Amino acid sequence: MEITLKNVGYRYKNKKILDHINLTIKDKQITGITGEYKTLLCEMIDAVKLTDIGSITIGDALLNNDNLKWIRKEVCLIQQNYQKQFFTNSVKEEIFFLVSRLSYKPKDLNKKMEQSLEMVGLDKTYLNKKIKMLSNGEKKLLQVAVGLIYNPNIIIFDEPFVELDYINQRKLLKLIKMLKEKYQKTILITSNNCNLLYEITDNIVILKKGHVLISDNTVKVYQDVDFLLNHEIEIPDLIQFTMLARKKRIKLSFHRDIRDLIKDVYKHV
Repeated sequence: MEITLKNVGYRYKNKKILDHINLTIKDKQITGITGEYKTLLCEMIDAVKLTDIGSITIGDALLNNDNLKWIRKEVCLIQQNYQKQFFTNSVKEEIFFLVSRLSYKPKDLNKKMEQSLEMVGLDKTYLNKKIKMLSNGEKKLLQVAVGLIYNPNIIIFDEPFVELDYINQRKLLKLIKMLKEKYQKTILITSNNCNLLYEITDNIVILKKGHVLISDNTVKVYQDVDFLLNHEIEIPDLIQFTMLARKKRIKLSFHRDIRDLIKDVYKHV
């Protein structure tokens, strides 16, 4: 489901925070958003905060106060701080709470809950577990499972890799890829981690001083080193390594996967 923002603006205490945001978030692709006020932009897409100026369209529907419940079913925001997203004590209670709030009535809720947990790699025994007893990685996966219960078309991950160790980061990356490739979801990821954004996203949006600095194909943006340097944008490690190798006259290609880079190094060194 495509997302279109036209001349979107947001003010706080008469100060322009975002101004003239024009974007198209492509359907069934992974889009990374980095830079200033990235979380605010995603909260506006999820209608947590409403735009002061301009319009946001989800699919064919204009986002406004009249269709907020529909937006809540189509768009799932996985917040950075899971403490703000969980309102009950147990996993099952949390799912029941969300279902009742959205007036969602599946034929077999228990089966639906088990399927959602299974999709993120958690078995049905988690239904009876206390949320506070889960690890940070399990809580992040649970956030996704709870959101998937009503099968949203758009899933927004706000700083999803913060506080996750390497193993849980890899689990989450695998899950995000699966949501796109197997279930055809439209994914948005906000993050300041250029390495992970370079690895997983199809498109990248860079915000600076309340405006869209650039919105384009991820590979095209991150491999334009001159542009990144001119605008003081962090360069992914794989790109930096390749540039250093080229300065030493080692003819490496740009790669998004470190395993491919290693193969290239062995070929040329």
